[in-house]
Amino acid sequence: MNMRHICDRKVCNERKEVEMSMEATVNKPAKYPVFRWFVLASAILMMFFSMMTGLAVAPLMGVIAKDLGVDIGTASFGIMGLNIFSGAVGVIIAGYLLDKLGIFKVMLGSMVLLIIANTSYLFLGHSFEGVVFIRVLIALGGSVGLIAINPVVSIWFPEKERGLALGLNALTMLGAICGFILGPSFAQMAGSWQMGMAWLSGILVLGLIFMLGVAANVGKYQVVTQSDASVASKSTGEDNFWKFIKGNQAFWLGLAVMALSNWANNAFNDLSPGYLAVDPPVGVGYGPEVAGQFSSGTWVGVLLGIFIGGIVIDKVFKGKSGILIIVGFICNLIFFNGILCQPIYGNPTILSFWLLAAGFVNPFTAVGNQYFAIKSFSPDVIGKVSATWTSISNFIGAFGVMLGSYALSSTGTYHVSFAIVAIVSVLGIIAAMLSKDRRSAIEAAYKQQSA
Repeated sequence: MNMRHICDRKVCNERKEVEMSMEATVNKPAKYPVFRWFVLASAILMMFFSMMTGLAVAPLMGVIAKDLGVDIGTASFGIMGLNIFSGAVGVIIAGYLLDKLGIFKVMLGSMVLLIIANTSYLFLGHSFEGVVFIRVLIALGGSVGLIAINPVVSIWFPEKERGLALGLNALTMLGAICGFILGPSFAQMAGSWQMGMAWLSGILVLGLIFMLGVAANVGKYQVVTQSDASVASKSTGEDNFWKFIKGNQAFWLGLAVMALSNWANNAFNDLSPGYLAVDPPVGVGYGPEVAGQFSSGTWVGVLLGIFIGGIVIDKVFKGKSGILIIVGFICNLIFFNGILCQPIYGNPTILSFWLLAAGFVNPFTAVGNQYFAIKSFSPDVIGKVSATWTSISNFIGAFGVMLGSYALSSTGTYHVSFAIVAIVSVLGIIAAMLSKDRRSAIEAAYKQQSA
């Protein structure tokens, strides 16, 4: 009897030694080379170029519509609306290719596609159908930038630096600013908007050279990531994931907010540059170049809002994401539609500050929703949740742009299109208010579970 107890203790001790050895191997600290910052820079540049090429034509909508012989509503529908819709499709394709081929192969291929597409304005940019085709290519190429940073941060950065790495992604907003400024400026300097868009390819080539340099050296560095992440990622398969979201209130609450937010934001970003540029009585009449400069101020505000939004949740609202989402939708309702008022659009100084403020509050809904996701979902599903939210909400955002463009084409005025944005913002306020208590309960439950 005693011998059996001794043997049992011996087996237990051996088992503990094996488990401790395995645990030491599993939890062995990962080594993250300084080179990771170059990899992050590549992902940020990918998103930067995606936004630059996607938004460079927005202030030129009136010029492009006149040159192609279509009304501005039709031009906005095909050139901006279908671009966003194609981007939603591209996100799905990009996610599959990133997993299948790796980060740099996909990013380099996307950069080549963007260069070809922007250069093609010289050859295909003289017909409406040709321009729409180019915009689809740009959307497919740029869609990689929407999600490339996620695998980069997951693989190349330790947990304590991931917040900083994701925060630096706010620098991609400079791509929108460059697009709004360089698009009209290049068009004016080049003598035609097609040539101006083609000039953007020169900037893209410089970015491609940088990424090629990083890709050529990436094999010299190997990051040994924590194996618990890989184990966690395997714990929820595709079938289980779809079963998981069926009855998950947090998933549907987050999707509703993100969809309404994308609709309002995409519609405003599509409509406002053209509205400021086009001559009265349809628009305000500042012209493409000045309108682009005004619109770039919105994206400066967005950059600041992304950083400040997280601080506001922590310091002001004490982790209650629902309140920030409500504030975001209310501010969107006010600032997005305020540019229709003559005292605002009629004074360049007031308009500049107004658009800066509109951009600043713009990310509050998205930041609040992202905070809610982190509090509500475990690491093994949050990637799938984010990808699903992004794809579906981009489709809905594209529909919003198309609907606004159709209203513009049908009525010949921007007021109906902006009224739709106002209705969507009100729906967002209602949805956020109705779900605020439920959101707080979900966040509190997750906090207790984590503790």
